[in-house]
This record gives sequence, structure tokens and C-alpha cells, in this order.
Amino acid sequence: MKCFFCKGDKESSLTIDVTDLGSCIIIVRGIPCHKCTQCGETTFDLIVGERLEQIVDSLRNSISEIAVVQYSSVAA
Repeated sequence: MKCFFCKGDKESSLTIDVTDLGSCIIIVRGIPCHKCTQCGETTFDLIVGERLEQIVDSLRNSISEIAVVQYSSVAA
């Protein structure tokens, strides 16, 4: 797979996503992604992106300040 930005090669990797909702911050660790070996740009498969949105939505109203979760433990 080639990077959209720099045309470098992408490889399977894991990444972190930080979502700032204003009233709280949600950090999801260990997210499967494709990372460019040249520029570091990351992309998600559709299923992973949809699941990440579900994780953030489910935590949106249940935390007061900050949450750090592992993707693999909440994606199952």
C-alpha cells in the first residue's frame, strides 16, 4: 500500500488516537493502522475507523475528564 501524501510504503502498525471533546479527553491506545515508513502518516481500515467512533461515543457521557483505553480490550 502506498501513502497518499508522499507515496512512501505503508506497513501494518499500531497507533494512539487522542480525541478532545472539550469537556473530556479520550485516549485510545493500540489501534491497528497502516503507517507510512517515510512520513509517518497513519490510516485506518473502515471497520477500525467505525469501531473507534463507537468507542469514543460510548465513553463520551461516562467520563468527566480523561479516559485511556486499550483498543483491543474495548473493541471485542
